[in-house]
Amino acid sequence: MLPPKAVSVTREGEPDGWVPPRGWRAQVAADGSTRLVISVPPSELPATWLALAQALGAPLSVRYLQLTDRARGQLPKPRNFVAMDLPADRLLAALSARPALVWHDGRHQLWVRGRFGEQLVLDELGVLYGYPDDPAFRDALAGLPETATVGMDGRDYVRVSFLAEADAEERSLIEELGLREWSGVG
Repeated sequence: MLPPKAVSVTREGEPDGWVPPRGWRAQVAADGSTRLVISVPPSELPATWLALAQALGAPLSVRYLQLTDRARGQLPKPRNFVAMDLPADRLLAALSARPALVWHDGRHQLWVRGRFGEQLVLDELGVLYGYPDDPAFRDALAGLPETATVGMDGRDYVRVSFLAEADAEERSLIEELGLREWSGVG
């Protein structure tokens, strides 16, 4: 069984038994825009992400933000890989074929943008973000409660997983989707 993307740990680095709660909360970003912050246990992450991704208007654009190279460590500057206007089924199939990388490895963030500028982000901790706070996202979250409880994004100490088997999945994802490295964003 593969580990979660991230685990809450004690100051000494030992797992503390805390599991992300099920729920979502609305949040106002520093620029005044709104977003939804979604927290689910690791076993629910793929299905929750898929429900939110299906609320995006196709075609989809993707940004794969590599934060860490497993062999070299944290990168001084993240590497951005992008592809525009992909058919939704092609993107979803490519991600589904790489579960170790997408759902269990914390080396990256995955940003998916819909036709109307709406975005779904999966961060390195396994937290989901929907931009903006949109009725379509709220509809996709119908089974989750709205809550003020903070998820993994609010923990003091977190250990992120880096899986050797995800190295090949990362390379093949970049190749299959034709992701191009782009240095235009930080």
